[in-house]
Amino acid sequence: STQSTWDGMEPLLFRYGVDLFINGHEHNYERMYDVYQNKTTQSTTDPKATTYIVTGSAGCSELHEPFRLPQPARSALRANTFGYSRMEVHNATHLRWQQVQTQKDTPADKAMYGAVIDDVWIIQRHHGPFTRHEATWRALPAGQGRSAASRTIDHVTRRTYTADE
Repeated sequence: STQSTWDGMEPLLFRYGVDLFINGHEHNYERMYDVYQNKTTQSTTDPKATTYIVTGSAGCSELHEPFRLPQPARSALRANTFGYSRMEVHNATHLRWQQVQTQKDTPADKAMYGAVIDDVWIIQRHHGPFTRHEATWRALPAGQGRSAASRTIDHVTRRTYTADE
């Protein structure tokens, strides 16, 4: 099952200090903060666990995969628009990640064509195992994080909103 696979991967990513995990398949875009055991510090500067990005919004005949569950605090941005991602590695500590919208079904979409809808710097000055932060993670309650820091862009409803709305 997906959950049992994930339960086996997350400890490995944490133990070996994997800074960024990028995957696709879903027909949408979601960038998460640092996440470990369903907790987050919502940090992009010296995050204490792996940052996850799902970038599968290049488009297909199946259109978008809707977000079915409420946006959790670990999610920095969700977008139900077509687009592509750009990653620039500036040096050993600084990485810039952008999501560019390419949805063009309506006049409003066409006006946003080529717009950067997510632009973040991930700065990690202390590479290596995240196990050095285990006490921090034990002290955080599950689901920790400010949901107001999360944002959704929904092509279907034409709304941009925070998780608190």
